[in-house]
Amino acid sequence: MNPLPPNQHNSTSLLITFSSGLVVITSVVLLFTNPSERRYEEFATEQLVIYAKENICSANSGNLEQAIKSQVCNLMIDTGRNKIPELITEKSQRKNYLLFSIYETDLFLYEFQTIGIFNSFYILDVQEIL
Repeated sequence: MNPLPPNQHNSTSLLITFSSGLVVITSVVLLFTNPSERRYEEFATEQLVIYAKENICSANSGNLEQAIKSQVCNLMIDTGRNKIPELITEKSQRKNYLLFSIYETDLFLYEFQTIGIFNSFYILDVQEIL
């Protein structure tokens, strides 16, 4: 014996079917758009270069010594850029949950936590290690 009127039972059944289908479709999309470790290396390399140039290599004052240090720092980053992916690979740990991945990267003075989902990466947390 069903306590719901027949038309409400059909609406509820339709809603459950639609919701289930939506969950399945979303899960399949997430599964196929979970980015690879190689894509993470590329993303993390680019982010690290940008961060270093903006925060570590930037000249804090207008004096010549700071400007020279900034230029040398930028040159070192540009020269060593091809070694950064190796460093990222060595210092990162991937937790693959099939639908998305969490990457934890420990780079000396900083720890980064990043999520890979829908073929994109989003930095969740950056902590400076003292």
